[in-house]
Amino acid sequence: MRVRARAAIFDLDCTLVDTLERFFEVFNECLKRRGRGELGWDEFFKHYVDDTLDDVVAPSGTSDRDRVLHEFWMEFLWKYREGDPKARLIPGVREVFEELCRRGVPIAVITSCIVPFGKVREELDAHGIGEFVKVVVTAHDVVQELERGHHFSKVEIFQLAAERLGVRPQECVVVGDYWNDIRDGKRVGARTVAVLTGLMRRELLERYGPDAIIPSVKELFDVVQFEPPQE
Repeated sequence: MRVRARAAIFDLDCTLVDTLERFFEVFNECLKRRGRGELGWDEFFKHYVDDTLDDVVAPSGTSDRDRVLHEFWMEFLWKYREGDPKARLIPGVREVFEELCRRGVPIAVITSCIVPFGKVREELDAHGIGEFVKVVVTAHDVVQELERGHHFSKVEIFQLAAERLGVRPQECVVVGDYWNDIRDGKRVGARTVAVLTGLMRRELLERYGPDAIIPSVKELFDVVQFEPPQE
């Protein structure tokens, strides 16, 4: 049975574009700045898919571990789009966006990266999908909330995206590759669809209870029935 939605909110990295190489580089840059040894690709990849990179940054027993993690990941999110994101559009994304626009379904693209929305707009345009996106929200829009709270919270981002789309969060479907997309999408009352293009293991995503898990955005219409927002 498909869930219903009137608007779509898409996470950017590893949902719409593959930027895992950039993630690897920036993660190591942040480690190096703290005098830590860099990870090789295989070790990084194992921690990434197991969602255990926190244990690399601050192993269990680290003094003031929450503060150490918060400072590390906030720096990571500031740096993520300072350079070339080395992004590749994931197959099927453009076709899905075209069809959503044809149906009159508004699209928001969001990211946890702390970057002005204009830079993300330029990236979307470079990938040929910017024309379909009504709203872009980044962590730069809510950075004060992130500094006071959790670095990976998307609650404020999703609420702002829905507001700018002109719909209630409950009318949206949130599509993302990571657990915080699912957890925080549910917190604001949205429907949630997890995609596996971020390489997070299915069983980790299942813990957060998404309405559906699909291989990629390309299969979105198999699990969501879209209706244009009411006038």
